[in-house]
Amino acid sequence: MTVFARRLALGPKQQDRLERASLLNAACLSGLSVMFLGGAWLPADGAGHRAGPVAAFAVALAGLVVFCLGCAAQVMVAVTGKPAFLLAKEKATGVRPRSLGSDAPASAGTEVSVYRDDADSYAQLRRYEVYVDGKRVGRLRRGELVNIPVAVGSHSVQVRISWCSSGEVPVEVGSGERVSLICRAKPGARTDLGVVTRRRDGFLLLREV
Repeated sequence: MTVFARRLALGPKQQDRLERASLLNAACLSGLSVMFLGGAWLPADGAGHRAGPVAAFAVALAGLVVFCLGCAAQVMVAVTGKPAFLLAKEKATGVRPRSLGSDAPASAGTEVSVYRDDADSYAQLRRYEVYVDGKRVGRLRRGELVNIPVAVGSHSVQVRISWCSSGEVPVEVGSGERVSLICRAKPGARTDLGVVTRRRDGFLLLREV
């Protein structure tokens, strides 16, 4: 999906539509799977039952058709936003509760700010989820910033994607103070698939700036 978006030079709005049309992405992957299945079914030397090669070719062709239709539908949805029923409902992003981790109201200007590094090349079409004191308070694309009003005192901040996350970063926020953090995926995450299982709680990096 990331390569697809790059090649078409899609803007943020088009990329958002492409991400929300996950059903089409699944259709493309299913089409590819069926196409490869049909190819694997073809006899290597033409031996076997007479109907075998014909049936295998038909399966592979059906998979190719599904894949091509899925790609064409993705382009149409990304560019035009139609048909709308293929788009999942957009979830609210940004600030959620006014006060987190305490019953006391947040002081004016007292907040935690989390920025996703615009140089982060991992999962560019997906959002990182931001948690403060165990509660989800926002979601971030690459280059986006979320400001979360909090109560004065100690808080823990974490970012997550799927089953992977950063460590919990403790912050101390004074009255009228903004504590700023930056997050990104661990270097090499795109190529080292084993890091997803070896260090799931250190897959994303989050630090105070």
